[in-house]
Amino acid sequence: MIHLPARRLMLAVMLVGMLVFGYGCLPVPTEVRSPEADISAPGVFVLCEGLWRQDNSTLAFVGDDGAVVTDVVGTFNPGLRLGDTGTDLHVRGDSMWVVVSTSRSIELFHRRTGRWLARLRFDDLREPYKMAFVNDSVAVCTFLNDNSIAEFNARTMSWRVARIDVGPAPEGIAVMNGLIYVANSGLGDLRSGEPLAGTVLVLSAVDLLPVDTIVGLINAMSVVPDPSTSTLWMTYRHLSSTPDSLGGVVRYDPRTKAITEHHRLRSPKGLVVDDRTGSAWLLHATGVDRLAGGERTLIMPRASSQNWYALGFDARTGLLIIADARSYVTPGQVIIADTMGAVLRSHTVGINPGRIVVGN
Repeated sequence: MIHLPARRLMLAVMLVGMLVFGYGCLPVPTEVRSPEADISAPGVFVLCEGLWRQDNSTLAFVGDDGAVVTDVVGTFNPGLRLGDTGTDLHVRGDSMWVVVSTSRSIELFHRRTGRWLARLRFDDLREPYKMAFVNDSVAVCTFLNDNSIAEFNARTMSWRVARIDVGPAPEGIAVMNGLIYVANSGLGDLRSGEPLAGTVLVLSAVDLLPVDTIVGLINAMSVVPDPSTSTLWMTYRHLSSTPDSLGGVVRYDPRTKAITEHHRLRSPKGLVVDDRTGSAWLLHATGVDRLAGGERTLIMPRASSQNWYALGFDARTGLLIIADARSYVTPGQVIIADTMGAVLRSHTVGINPGRIVVGN
């Protein structure tokens, strides 16, 4: 038999459990919470991938004054989650576009208020991965799980051309001087034997027809324009079947159709360019290098305890931003440093910060 005090204790525990359960089932509040910072202020946005299939991608904002909003989407759109998995971010004027691959969508937000505006959904199971702008309204995006790209109106979030065939597993994409550059990775060894794997396909931005193919970039990853010299930087990774091989970065001149600079290194993660001066910095397994005058100089070595995942550059302040994924399953950090590698400060953001963009 249960004694009276014990029974009362049991009832009390059951009541608390019911209250907790009931609270968890309440509708999400519709009142906007007070943010940690004002995102209309100057700063940078950080897209955090989260964990695949965990629906926990986030968009953070780090103000120049050090204030942080760790979840812009949830803070200014109660009940809305960004999705799974955030892979690209662009800020132009008062608009922000976030590519969410596994959720198969591109989300449009207002840059100053963080409010959600529109969604372009891909119902054919293609997963958008990276995007680039052709002009103020037209954009193109790659599909990592397909052999295609698409063209859409980024203002109205509507299709222009739903499918353009390119090559296996297109990843990075860039536009410069009327040409679209698509990095066909082939997903490393998985599709490396297919036609156009390990190439950068060049298309006309006018009619979307191929005009050239840049070869020899196994596991091609990204294309980064340097408008100051009308050249492009292209990164590629090694194949896992040849573990002793290296990836690298090349500089390509479209006018002569020649590679003018080539650096071999392990695990390139990202490259940024100062559009005004042409100075470039590269994140790889060892740390951050400065690329200048054909030379590569390590300016910021990575500690063994750090897992640097992405690199950004803030042309307004002349500062580098390094994303540290840390354990890959806990909140990451962004480290802000000068271009000589001196660390100025760091801020905690979301899980696996992978894309850093200045908020204009």
